[in-house]
Amino acid sequence: MEPSKPHIPLEVRHYVVAQVIHGSTYDSIVDKVSRDFDLTISKGSISNIMSKYREHGTLEDLPRSGRPRTQTMEEEMVMVQAVEYNPKLNASQVYRSEELNPQSLSLSTVNRTLNRNGLLDYTSVPQNIRDDNKTKRLTFAEEKANKIDWTRVIFSDESDLFPDRPGKLHYRKRKGETVDLDYGPESRWDPRKVKVWGTISVHGVGTLHRYEGTLDSKHYIELLGESLLRDFPLLRGTRSRPGKYLFQQDNARPHVSKKTKEYFESIRVYTVEWPSESPDLNPIENVWGFIKGELYKFNEELEDMEQTWEKIQEIWYDEVNLMIPKLYNSLSKRFIKVSDAQGARINY
Repeated sequence: MEPSKPHIPLEVRHYVVAQVIHGSTYDSIVDKVSRDFDLTISKGSISNIMSKYREHGTLEDLPRSGRPRTQTMEEEMVMVQAVEYNPKLNASQVYRSEELNPQSLSLSTVNRTLNRNGLLDYTSVPQNIRDDNKTKRLTFAEEKANKIDWTRVIFSDESDLFPDRPGKLHYRKRKGETVDLDYGPESRWDPRKVKVWGTISVHGVGTLHRYEGTLDSKHYIELLGESLLRDFPLLRGTRSRPGKYLFQQDNARPHVSKKTKEYFESIRVYTVEWPSESPDLNPIENVWGFIKGELYKFNEELEDMEQTWEKIQEIWYDEVNLMIPKLYNSLSKRFIKVSDAQGARINY
């Protein structure tokens, strides 16, 4: 049996809510609770307290009546068979489906139902990489990566962020079974989805931008112009010499278009030559995964894009900075792994 979670006194819960409402970060609240109440509290506990407060409007302990199941055996089998047919169908999608969840069971109940039927949650299905790009990745890892001071690289990327799926790729199967899944690029739709573009440096996050529609060269250049040199002035160099920092971007069409290249030349920003099909080497991808995981905790509470965007900004500016030093320290290990894997995809 797992140990029970420590009980957080009611006065501490009220203190936490007051601190969040007044704009304190989760990290500062952890320190204040430790100092003022001699109590160790995690950021996850703070998140749970706020979730309970927003959902129920109270911090009192709720009665645990053990609500009986309302799902019939026939409805349960429909749910189970749907996931058996499509292992990539995650619990959140099942939870939101009127067809698969007609009784509007909670997300936790859906998870328990699938687990009870042996359909366990697994993550990190590797993606296939073209052979020519494996070769380029191997060359990059063995010959080019060690020539770059990665603490002087600004990493960038865009992402679609929404609450109904955690950061990692998930699928369900029974223990011991094997599944043959292609986890290539997959279009997703969620009415709460927010498209963002952001940058990180070894010192912390840059400005996070929200955009709509398809990101083309014109729009991408506008995003760059709004904050890149303002956030990272040491990116600017001269005609013959780069600045103290380099800029990383992947090989998406807007990033490598003629107009974008001309723009970088005009502002004297030098870019890293980045191998294709290499999100596993970009630490900002781990940031997106972390944010998706945090959003997933509020899946049942976030109702629209505006609420999702507010939560994204809170996570980006309050929590992401804590993980950045570790991500930058991981870069050398990533290149070693790619070399050992002969250019294949790595889990990081």
